[in-house]
Amino acid sequence: MIEYRCFRNDDPPRLADIWRAADLGPAAVQPMTADLLEGAVLAKPYFDPEGLVLAFDGDRPVGFAHAGFGPTADGRGIDHGLGIVPLVAVVPHPLAGRVGTELLGHCEAYLRRRGATRIQGGGSGATRGFYLGLYGGADLAGVLDSSPSLQAVFLRGGFRAMERIAVVNRRLAGFRPAVSRTHLALRRSTLLRPIDEPPHRTWWEAATTTGLPLRRYELVGADNAVVATATFWDMYGLAGCPSGTRWGLLDVEVPPTLRRRGLGHHVLGEALLDLAEEGGEVVEAQAGDDHPATCGLFAKLGFAPVAFGTLYGK
Repeated sequence: MIEYRCFRNDDPPRLADIWRAADLGPAAVQPMTADLLEGAVLAKPYFDPEGLVLAFDGDRPVGFAHAGFGPTADGRGIDHGLGIVPLVAVVPHPLAGRVGTELLGHCEAYLRRRGATRIQGGGSGATRGFYLGLYGGADLAGVLDSSPSLQAVFLRGGFRAMERIAVVNRRLAGFRPAVSRTHLALRRSTLLRPIDEPPHRTWWEAATTTGLPLRRYELVGADNAVVATATFWDMYGLAGCPSGTRWGLLDVEVPPTLRRRGLGHHVLGEALLDLAEEGGEVVEAQAGDDHPATCGLFAKLGFAPVAFGTLYGK
């Protein structure tokens, strides 16, 4: 008989065991450890033990599922109207399908009790509250196609596909930004300022990225005003390569009043050039099909898709 209960303080080794045995695909960091889960999940200030449910067959842990919430629009707090189920992990078991479905059901019930009216299956760049760096690569990309059993859990649970997300990367060897009149004009009128360990801009950013080695490139215009930014993190600890060789792009931001002037293209291109000159080898990012401008920007700079995921909704 399968039994379910919420997280207890002695569960991290059990969670790591389930992760290592479950078929989460190549996008999941392996080998998982309790320490990695502590930093990326359990130590978050909004972690609620009731939202993390474990399944047992007798004394044997056979699965877990995790539910949380997205941020408010201003990034200052939690939006309890938007529930997130980023992960459902089940070990090989004769009742694996049933276990996954029932774990998801427990998560949905928890989220609704807390006020959720919308539930998202899989995490995204906007809702990276848990598992950033542990699943999906540089950022969360929904449920990747390399995790078909996890996609099946959401489909059986009545979720529908909401957005396709591409994982893209760009090798930096020989990178040079395309030269154009806009590029030359921006080089004359702006300054690129790299900042290691930059101050966090919102509470949500601090909560979700604390512990990651961040670098932010600021494009500074007249009167020392920041007109565009690109934020990266050094993926060396999880990608099995030396520090500074593999970078994950978290965001490119341009104030709404300054968009469509080539600033996003310029700040990202100059940042890639700087990383290449430092010895960087690869930059990885995510682009959802609901954001065609971002997809177009990556295509212009030579990023190519290497994997795809789906964001589900209910």
